[in-house]
Amino acid sequence: MKKAFNFMLQNTLQHSIIIASIIFLSVTTPTTAQHIRKDLPKNAFPKNNVTSFHRRSVNSEQDPWRSIGRVNIGGRAHCTGTLIAKDIVLTAAHCMFSKGERKMVVPGIVHFVAGYSKGEYQGHSKVKRYIYGNRFNGEAGASRNNLPHDWALLVLEKPLGSELGFLAVPKIEANTPLAGEKSQTTKQVLSTLVNKKITTAGYPGDRAHVLSLEEDCSINATANRGHILFTTCIAIKGDSGGPILRKRETGWTVVGIQTAAANINGKVSGIGLSTLAYNDRLTTINDSPAP
Repeated sequence: MKKAFNFMLQNTLQHSIIIASIIFLSVTTPTTAQHIRKDLPKNAFPKNNVTSFHRRSVNSEQDPWRSIGRVNIGGRAHCTGTLIAKDIVLTAAHCMFSKGERKMVVPGIVHFVAGYSKGEYQGHSKVKRYIYGNRFNGEAGASRNNLPHDWALLVLEKPLGSELGFLAVPKIEANTPLAGEKSQTTKQVLSTLVNKKITTAGYPGDRAHVLSLEEDCSINATANRGHILFTTCIAIKGDSGGPILRKRETGWTVVGIQTAAANINGKVSGIGLSTLAYNDRLTTINDSPAP
């Protein structure tokens, strides 16, 4: 049975919306090749079939796209991840959960492939350990209680970011501004994100071997004290863990990650986490034990 949830959203005005059919966005690798016909006219596709074919693909050899890559889990599933330090990748916690074994996977089977494109890549490393939201429960699936904790920080064996570079994550907390902005409260900072133009990036299941961008969308509301972001970006399986990006004068910054998709008031929309959910762990990850 599909569940519907009521969230109170922080926006210019507080209001409630109905959210149904929340799904995580990790994708299982098929055991046989799947071929999608591209010779069909656009009107031949089902009207309710959400695809990534409208997205612009990018050159993963170039900065900053080479800092984004695929998180491959044991050859049987993949998500998207982003280098945010020389040896740290940001992704979604549910990517690390094995439904078959009903537990979080061991780090040794997780690989990060930076700047991946059509079988080629700019860097590769195994994951030696990772941390994730303390209250994340993989068996609970895409539940309301899980959404605020669906993040993971992967520590790589190789410092790929030293050579490839990494994307900045602005530290957001009470009375701490985003780079280049005056001191603001958390609520004021979040209000600067809502209705601002953002871009998301990922390796969706229907084009799993090329990085593509969902552009010209926005964060239209937040929930759970700004931890959960509701966006107008179309999110597809495989996008999980991919960055929510904002272009600033100093370059691209990661303001959040994609984690789920939902039918919101009859429209398919993306759900993500803001940096508020995990920014306090960025400075302590090296002191944290492996799962």
